Amino acid sequence: MLLAGATLATLDPPTVERADLRVEGDRIAERGPSLAATAGEEVVEAAGALVLPGLVNAHTHLYSALARGMPGPAVHPRRFREVLERVWWRLDRALDEETVALCGLVGAAEAALSGTTVLLDHHSSPSFIRGSLATLKRAIETVGLRSVLCYEVTDRNGSEGRDGGVEENVAFQRDDQSPLMRGMIGGHASFTLSEESLGRLTEAVGVTGSSLHVHVAEDRIDVDDCRTRYGRSLPERFDVHGLLGARTLLAHCVHLEPLEVQDAHTKGAWIAHNPRSNMNNAVGYAPAAAMRRAALGTDGMDEDMLAEARAAFLKMREAGREDAYAAAIEMLAGGHRLAAALFGLPFGKLDAGGPADLVVLDHVPPTPLTAQNLAGHLLFGIDRSHVRSVMVAGRFVVRDRRLVGLDLAETFARARAAAARLWPRMAAQA
Repeated sequence: MLLAGATLATLDPPTVERADLRVEGDRIAERGPSLAATAGEEVVEAAGALVLPGLVNAHTHLYSALARGMPGPAVHPRRFREVLERVWWRLDRALDEETVALCGLVGAAEAALSGTTVLLDHHSSPSFIRGSLATLKRAIETVGLRSVLCYEVTDRNGSEGRDGGVEENVAFQRDDQSPLMRGMIGGHASFTLSEESLGRLTEAVGVTGSSLHVHVAEDRIDVDDCRTRYGRSLPERFDVHGLLGARTLLAHCVHLEPLEVQDAHTKGAWIAHNPRSNMNNAVGYAPAAAMRRAALGTDGMDEDMLAEARAAFLKMREAGREDAYAAAIEMLAGGHRLAAALFGLPFGKLDAGGPADLVVLDHVPPTPLTAQNLAGHLLFGIDRSHVRSVMVAGRFVVRDRRLVGLDLAETFARARAAAARLWPRMAAQA
């Protein structure tokens, strides 16, 4: 396939160039101006459309895809732990195989339509543990996206639930891998994980050769609990168990000190920054200025990375950062670097040999578009409504604004019916 007449843009470093792309199999085979079509090659006219590398969501919860519009708890939560207890822990316990599958389909479909091609998902469904990651995998691959999946290990459902979560992580990586999938070992948060449970996570990381994806310091409760019970900081606690290393992914880190963030980076850890979720839960503003090996996540609010980048930028400006433009785009590009570390592919590059993961945007700029002002166009002029087509591994998953592998209307109808059954199951736990 030849993608002709495109405006190619990359984020790290920012570049803008009018050029063609030749795709062969799952890779970009050639890049250059006015490439000649070969015999039998399909030519797709981009007509100057802006083409970006596919976007990466570094931390999401697809299991929340059926939560939109659901009734709130009878007693309004005042603290973060109450939000977990009265909303999200009731939701995940109410999930079954059908709803997990539909969450995967709905979330992946909305990701694709937003230009997001890689999802790092942190899953939980205590009533349906064994096989839950394979169920999500099938749903995501139906849409055609890449993903990195893990199951959330926690003590809150007893030792049987904890052990089932550990085994699900290990079994998924042993039995259910594919070219578009990778696995990590999931943990909820330090305040719901005993020393024994951290030991189990360490064993799972060692057996699989993967790394930990865990919530860290999203709320003060996590920090205070760790200091009170273990006399350590959160990074120190994970490090003592050998869990703070290359490709470890720490989600949130709102209440870490800047020096603790820097120490985690020194050990090789990545941080997923989720500004919209942090605002929604009123947990505070993360020390984003200290984050260097960082990527943006949505924490399951949606799968729209362009919206997340804009929110990250605005929070940085509100905090008085003069480098907010560059810093927000750097975090968006951080998703490419994180995905590259997990898949071993040069994500974020539109060069020969790179993965053919592309987003074609109907953006006709009303002002000059250059490498120097690309951030301004992305943060103020482009949103998910501009997404025309999306390619993953050389295959269109969205073409001319339509999902290729999924009947969206039929899927959403099934999802609405399932949500109407799911929400009463949640309420029955009260």
